[in-house]
Order: sequence, then structure tokens, then C-alpha cells
Amino acid sequence: MLLHPYICLCLQLPLADDVDLDAVAYMTEGFSGADLQALLSDAQLAAVHEHLSSAEGNEPGKMPVITDTLLKSIASKARPSISETEKQRLYGIYSQFLEAKRSVAAQSRDAKGKRATLA
Repeated sequence: MLLHPYICLCLQLPLADDVDLDAVAYMTEGFSGADLQALLSDAQLAAVHEHLSSAEGNEPGKMPVITDTLLKSIASKARPSISETEKQRLYGIYSQFLEAKRSVAAQSRDAKGKRATLA
């Protein structure tokens, strides 16, 4: 299943039954959580505009709904905010951090059990 963890943000939004979240997750591979939140906000806003300009907009109790077509249209125009180069640079920094953390843990483990003596 390709469902991106952040796509679950949309479960609180009014989605039509036809929305294919796996397809949207595939389309938004590499997006950050903020990118996905912006995508869903744009889709929600577009759904409101569509609703208000339709005949249903005047019917009491009818709510705007994000359809599959609308969400995929918004997703097809969206781009991730972090480039692949920047993402690789950040992963490199994170790897260095993990290595340093492992090194400190190993030094701490080696120091346990050794007694300091006064000579």
C-alpha cells in the first residue's frame, strides 16, 4: 500500500467516496507533511468554490466535498517544497548525527565497569 502517513490528515476533510488515496500518495511521493497539508487545504478551498458556484451551493444542509478528480487535479499541479538535492543533504546531516550518537553510546558503554584509581 502506497498510502503516505501524512495523507491521513485528509481523513478529517469532507472526501467523496470515490477518492483514491493510494493514487494521490503515489502522485505526491517525496512531499513533506507541510506540502501535503497545503495540498489538502488547496483542495478544500477549491471544493468550496465549486460548491458555491453550483446549484447545490444554495441548498441548505449541502456541504462541499473533495472529489477524486478535484484532488488529483490539485495534486498534479503541486510540487514538493524540498528539492531532491536538499533532501539528500539533510539525510546526510541526520546520518552524521546518528553516527555521533552511536559513538558516544559506545564510549559510554566501554567506560562502564572501569574503575578510576589514584596512583
